[in-house]
Amino acid sequence: MALIDNRLQRMVMLCVMYVAQGIPWGFMATAVVSFITATNAEVTDEQIGQLTAMIILPWTFKLIWAPLIDSLTIRSMGRRRSWIIGAQGMMAMSLLGMLALGDITQNIQLLGWMFFIHNCFASLQDVATDALAVDILPAKEQGLVNGLMWGSKLAGKGAGAFFGGLLIAEWGFTTAVMTQFGSLLVIMLFPLWMLERPGEKRFPWSKSSPQQRPDLENTLVSPAPSGPFVEGMKNTTESAAASSGQAGARSPLLVIQDLVLGFSLRSTFVHFFFGLLCVVGWGIVEVVTKPLYTRDLGWSAKDYSQWEGLAVVPMLLGTLIGGFLADRLGKKAIIAGGFLIYGGMTLFFAWNSHLWPVEWFAIGYLLLKEAGLAAGATGYNAIGMQLSWTKSSATMFTMYMTVSNVGHVAGNWLVGPLTETLDYSQTLQVAGFFMVVPLLLLFLINPRQVDEKKSLEEE
Repeated sequence: MALIDNRLQRMVMLCVMYVAQGIPWGFMATAVVSFITATNAEVTDEQIGQLTAMIILPWTFKLIWAPLIDSLTIRSMGRRRSWIIGAQGMMAMSLLGMLALGDITQNIQLLGWMFFIHNCFASLQDVATDALAVDILPAKEQGLVNGLMWGSKLAGKGAGAFFGGLLIAEWGFTTAVMTQFGSLLVIMLFPLWMLERPGEKRFPWSKSSPQQRPDLENTLVSPAPSGPFVEGMKNTTESAAASSGQAGARSPLLVIQDLVLGFSLRSTFVHFFFGLLCVVGWGIVEVVTKPLYTRDLGWSAKDYSQWEGLAVVPMLLGTLIGGFLADRLGKKAIIAGGFLIYGGMTLFFAWNSHLWPVEWFAIGYLLLKEAGLAAGATGYNAIGMQLSWTKSSATMFTMYMTVSNVGHVAGNWLVGPLTETLDYSQTLQVAGFFMVVPLLLLFLINPRQVDEKKSLEEE
């Protein structure tokens, strides 16, 4: 049974790959960074922001990865599997490189570069997984599965933060990295085992199955035009495979031409700009909370990491509820509601700094704000998939994901300049406004513009 024919199998595959992205994210951005802020008083807020930015910065490279993935593949293994397997393997290998260097938590610059290298491959895996999702998910599954995928990434992040903080505190940095290495190897078994479509090979050197078509050879070819398949596509697998078996790679210039066409609509362009702005506040909060809790409020790195890890529960609730409601109430409504919750809670927290030492108030903010962020992100991803309509839809969707990472990095970098002139309360107020004000752009987004344009193109 192949992914395109089995709903449960494709949901499991996509979610597991997102878990693999989340584990190092939680470990690096939460467990390691909070450990450094708690144990090294000489590290400044600016350095913390820069270290966090080094984790997120490679995710902006998705603009580079996407055209490559849309243009080239080992067709006999499917359109995306070879990229997923290769990227996942290099993620694990980069952790081996980190292990070879020993405990480098006191060398901020070297640590930042190792985080950077690992996340280059993590971002490549993410692009390939997103491309697979665009290829194999029917429209009626997009909202739910986007919620499950994002929830899986957050679950991985929570596990990386919770257990990473515990492992560093009890057994040291090297043991924590080794544990991650083992988990990534186990997860790589999923793309190694599962096939995208009937008749494809598990490996390039595998023997052809009875269903194997002669045009599915071990050559680098262009994938077929990607996009959410319509109902009944599973009965037309052979024709889709044949259309993608042509020799030679699709020119990147054609991909660029598709992108210009895709973003020529007001709705697609505004959603792109909205993605840039809506997560700047998240990037600020992500950095500020670590020194605030571990230095000003006196929390240990272990306690902070574990509470951040436990935030996976409201995160998952936010993604599941957001994904469920996105297909019923509308994706824009979920985006607005989720980001209003996150931004509103941040503003409320910032305006009540006298309550920060109160444990239930500090813990409540760490936990509950994530539910709103997760729901809003689910809506953003779902509408981004809906607005990706050209033949290079995987690349277009990836650009929506990439621009949000650019905004995230911008938020990380802003912490240094902001905290030079503002206190933590004022900095968090800036973050809250960055989450709320961009929501006005949602009034300019109308997915029906894409449907109308697609109808005209088909005519």
